[in-house]
Amino acid sequence: MERHTKKTKKIVEEDDTYINDKTKPEVNQTKYLLYSVFAICFVVIYSYYTIYKSDFGDKVVKKQPLSEPVYAVIIDAGSTGSRVLALAFKKTPSGSLELEDELFVQVKPGLSSFADDPKKGAESIDQLLAKAKHFVPKQYWKSTPLAMRATAGLRLLPTEKADGLLNEVVQLFEHNPFYTNENSVAIMDGIDEGLFSWFTVNFLLDRLNGKLTNSVAALDLGGGSIQITFIPTNSKQIIKELPEFITEYSIMNEKVNLYSHSYLGLGLMAARKSVFTVDGDLLNVTSPCVQDAAKGTPYKFAQNIYHVTGAPSKKGPAVDYLLCKSIIEAVVKTVYTDKPKDLLNQKIVAFSYFYDRAQDAGLVGEEGGDVTIKSFYEAAERECSQTSYNELRPFKCLDLTYISVLLEQGFGLPVETSVSLLNTIDGHEISWALGAAYHILQNGL
Repeated sequence: MERHTKKTKKIVEEDDTYINDKTKPEVNQTKYLLYSVFAICFVVIYSYYTIYKSDFGDKVVKKQPLSEPVYAVIIDAGSTGSRVLALAFKKTPSGSLELEDELFVQVKPGLSSFADDPKKGAESIDQLLAKAKHFVPKQYWKSTPLAMRATAGLRLLPTEKADGLLNEVVQLFEHNPFYTNENSVAIMDGIDEGLFSWFTVNFLLDRLNGKLTNSVAALDLGGGSIQITFIPTNSKQIIKELPEFITEYSIMNEKVNLYSHSYLGLGLMAARKSVFTVDGDLLNVTSPCVQDAAKGTPYKFAQNIYHVTGAPSKKGPAVDYLLCKSIIEAVVKTVYTDKPKDLLNQKIVAFSYFYDRAQDAGLVGEEGGDVTIKSFYEAAERECSQTSYNELRPFKCLDLTYISVLLEQGFGLPVETSVSLLNTIDGHEISWALGAAYHILQNGL
């Protein structure tokens, strides 16, 4: 039986090689038919994909088009420097924008420093535009909005000098390849500066998707002014107490009430000038907030150059910290500050000069971090007690003391309050320019 079985198997295998064998079992004919059908289908499908492949691909692309990038170029004409922020976004299916890439370049001094030479001021802006043209692909130049917004530096200038600078920039923009209109050049209102800074911080922290009550307060310390902005936890109360500083703002299709107050004159550079000239607006000044080793150290603010000499101190070569602190406290008190109680309920993110001086003092590294106001005070006292003269940072003692006093006495924050100090978020610059760009792309210039 075993031998017979093997023989039968062999015969069947041999029969499979002869397609015209009339004696082949029925099952073998069915198998051949299936093979034939499979071969024909394979040829048809293969031909379709090889002959019509490119056409098929085109149809898929047309049905699911790739999102076109959108660009914006913003010039921040600040008091201490001018900066360009060129931004690349892509649109999401919901209509919002996702940040893809950015260019950040700055030049010094600021535009306001060219008050007596507006053409040279415009040339400094032209340098930044040249960088932006390398960042934005040429085919998108005509559709890319360009705007320059001047901040506290120009706000502090006489009107005719500020207008002279703005007019030169307008003429410059008329010969650039980006999209501009009559709204492209202007002095920015301090409240808008605060709103856009707040948006930038919360956008980069991804705090605008979902409940806006998860947003953070933004403190932006510039050279000429400081802005403080947040969503109040008790809108009705703060609207009742401070209605002039409440703005209804549309964010991600939701309207919210934002508290935003800009203090002109409380920026770090403006505060230095106020401390130096506390006894009179003279160009040659003596200040207890600077070491005695400083002999006529030049300090430029707005259109003036002050020559600062340190006052003799009972501490020897060190600064008399308590005396300096008392002068700074008097300067801060000359400007009324709201001290909104609701700020105590907020997570606070502070940037610009807040971050810069904290890094100088070793309180944070490049990535930033959380610092208490008490730590600022301790760093200020350490710096003021230094006996060696720091030629590169002659005003470091003053700056750290000012920031400490401003946060505690100016805005009413207890010394135990922790503040997050940041310069960038996920590699992106913290600047009101990002918020302005987003607003322009969604609403127009």
